[in-house]
Amino acid sequence: MDQAAFSPAVTTFLDRPLHAVLATFAPNGTISQSVVWFLRDDATLWISARPTSAKARLIGIDPRVSLCVLAPHGGSYVRVEGKAAIDGHVSDEQRRRLVSLYVGADAPNWLAEHPLPSPNALIRIRPERVVSRGL
Repeated sequence: MDQAAFSPAVTTFLDRPLHAVLATFAPNGTISQSVVWFLRDDATLWISARPTSAKARLIGIDPRVSLCVLAPHGGSYVRVEGKAAIDGHVSDEQRRRLVSLYVGADAPNWLAEHPLPSPNALIRIRPERVVSRGL
């Protein structure tokens, strides 16, 4: 399937500090879900995850994912379906950008209080289908 493009309305929605639920698929057919912070990077989305996390391990087995981003009031959402891959490690600058979006001016304190034991994996999601409602 070709990569889907984000419309201007979807781009505006995704650039807000909204939480998302990432669904990954296990070999036995079960679905694993986790709440994540994400950033849009042009036509892809990325998240930060420990390399040993369930989401990173499952993406290594089956790259299919679904990411649902819900507005706080619940009336609007964007669902991105596609393939994900580990795309190296999250740099200090990328982590700062991600945390700054979600915690704002308190990001330096938050980062100091939440050191990583090792670099996180950068998981890049390439959308194949984008569904939105209420934008």
